[in-house]
Order: sequence, then structure tokens, then C-alpha cells
Amino acid sequence: MTVPIQSTTDLAVLDRDLRLNRDAIMSGAAPPPGFSGDVVESWGRVRTGEHRFTSDVHAPGQITRDELEARRAAHPLRDAVEPLKRLFAQSADDASMVLGIFDVDGVMLWRGGSSAILPEADRLDLVEGSRWDEDSTATTAVALAIRHQRPSRLFGAEHYCSSLHGVFCTAVPVHDHRTGEMVAVAGLAGPALQMQPAATAFTSALAALGEHEVTLAHQRELADLRFSGRSQLAGLQGPGLLIDDDGWVAEGRGCTPPVRVAAPTDDMRQFVPGLGICVVERLGKGWLVRPAGPTGPVLAELDLDGEPTITVTGDDEPWRTVLTRRHAQILLLLADAGEQGLTSQRLSQLLFGDDTHTVSVRAELSRLRRVVGALVSSRPYRLAPRVELRVTADQLDVYRAPTGRRRAARHRNPV
Repeated sequence: MTVPIQSTTDLAVLDRDLRLNRDAIMSGAAPPPGFSGDVVESWGRVRTGEHRFTSDVHAPGQITRDELEARRAAHPLRDAVEPLKRLFAQSADDASMVLGIFDVDGVMLWRGGSSAILPEADRLDLVEGSRWDEDSTATTAVALAIRHQRPSRLFGAEHYCSSLHGVFCTAVPVHDHRTGEMVAVAGLAGPALQMQPAATAFTSALAALGEHEVTLAHQRELADLRFSGRSQLAGLQGPGLLIDDDGWVAEGRGCTPPVRVAAPTDDMRQFVPGLGICVVERLGKGWLVRPAGPTGPVLAELDLDGEPTITVTGDDEPWRTVLTRRHAQILLLLADAGEQGLTSQRLSQLLFGDDTHTVSVRAELSRLRRVVGALVSSRPYRLAPRVELRVTADQLDVYRAPTGRRRAARHRNPV
């Protein structure tokens, strides 16, 4: 149920009505107008799924302390925790809310709150290291935010487990703007009858701060890489790049540097527009990228007969890799688009039939570029200059997107 928050005096009435509606739905009645379909669907999953929850059982799983510390150390929000806790402490209207930062598995990595509310959080196992995904705690705001990757708020009896009926909770995904992928969930919880009218907006502000801190931390890492690797880059006889472990370019020399190239590995060769086939060399916390030989046109042959594969031939030895069907489909669309390329909105329309899946599109393109390197350029998405894509397929129609028409024989980027 999407609970309209009007004033604190209305909350008791809302709580009573919600409990009555819940009892009716659990007995088989149809949900009343305005009742959240996400909540009802979640109730159905947890009642009939593998874990078969009963509403009187609330027992979140716990990870070990060592695993918790390992997850924290590797998490993109590790440097944002203290700013988030400060904003929470300075902005909360009272001491009756708990802050939680969860990873994409639903594990609470960090917690904040006053000494007045934390004992109640402990009683509900809302503690660091506890699991709050749907398989662990049934229907909660965190579980819904993870499943649907959008903000969620639950009030009282919307929670499946009766132990949580006295609680409200909000949850907002935190994204890494570099990839568009969800990396965490920011959440607030507190007594249902003390719910703050602006709780969801406050949670969104915390999530936005987390995203900003992730961006700032990455910028600092790139600045450190520029400082530590500048002399090695300057010592090259020709052009080159400094990149981080995810392929983001810190600095370029002798060329117009791309924003990002494929994530590097030892002994890896990849095509970089303007540089040709390149080799990478470990350099402290980053990598030095330099041409392996003279630049020239690159031929990419996409074989769709069987498991999708792509073979790339340029200045050096050919390399071959396996693709997913979705990535093969995207390459066909980009080849058809030619030099003008496609925006994430247009790709969403071609792949899903509407323009509401841009986050999924950006995530797919990020994963594709990790596989094929700089064969694909961005802003807009397109095949890189000097790349020609040829397609082998007996049944190309099976790779066609739900909407749009594409040529069936040969796909080229004429630039």
C-alpha cells in the first residue's frame, strides 16, 4: 500500500486500516485500490517460495565478522560512510531512526543511530552483518529496492513478518554513475507511529550523497594515478594512456584519450581508437597502455551460427571472444546506426520496446565494453572509427530486437 503521509495523527488510522486490509488479502480477498502490487507480489513469493516464510518468524541470516570486514574493504561506499553518518546525525529530526547501508546482496555493512533507538534495532536483528534480502527477511523496503532497483517505503503491516509491523522502513538504491549499476542501498527505519513525513526524501538525499562520494573517490584515484605515472607516460617514444583497473583513463599522451577502454589484464591486447592494437603494463595501482604496432583498420567478424563469438583482426594477431546473445544484439543495432550511433533511450526502445530501461542499457553497454574493449565508443554509443563489423548468420532473425528492422547481410561502420 502506498501510504499517504499527512500528519502524525493520521498514522494510527493508517496503521489500523492497513492491518485490516492485510488480514483480508491474506484470507484471499482482492487488494483494495491503491494497495502496492510490489508488496502483494512479494507476499506471494515468500509464502510459496523455497523458504516458505510464516509471518511470525523473523530470523535474518548473519555473515561472519571476517566476511563483513572483507565486504566493507572492497565496497565502493567505504570512503562515504562517515559523510553519510554525519549527514544523518545532523539532519534527523529526532533520535528515533536507524540508518543502514546495505550491499547489493542485502547485507547491512554499516549502521548509524542514537543510543535510544539502537537497542530496538538490535532486537529486530537490524545489525551490521545481517541479511535483509527477500530470501532472508521476506518483504522489506530493502528487499524491494534490490529486486526492483527503485526507491521503496514500507509501513507497519506491509512487512510480511509480524515482528516488523511496528516499524516503517525506506530504501533507495545507490548507483555508480560510471556504470549505471546499483552498488548499494541506503535505508532508514524507525517506529511506524513516529514516521517522519520526509523520510523517503531524506533517504534519497543520503543515497545521492553516497553516489557523489563514489564519484569523488574515483576522481581522487585517477588524480593519484596521474601523479604517480606521469614520468613513465612521458618516457614513451609514442602515444600512450594511463588507466585504472576498470579501464578509466587518467591521462593520455600523443592522442585524444577516450574516457574509458576495456578493463586490463596481464598480457592483454586490445584495440584503442587512435592507438590501434595496444599492450598494457602494470604500473603501481594502474596500467600503462601503449601501441603494439602501427595503426590501421580493424575488422570485427561476428559469428552468430551457434554460440555468439567475435573475432577481431587488426595490426596484430587476431583475438576471439564469446558474447552473450544480448551483446550480439547490441552490436547489430550499433552497426546499423552507423556513425551517428544510438543514445541509451533509443537503445532502450529497440531492445525493450520503450525508453524506460536506460539504466539497464547503460549497464549492458558497460559489460559489453569490458568484453570487446574500445570497439564500442560512447556519447552516443556506436562502433569506434575504423572498425568494420561483418556478420555470419544463417538465422539472423533470432537476434533481432523486439522492435526495429535491421539489414540481414553485412554491417559496417563506414568511418
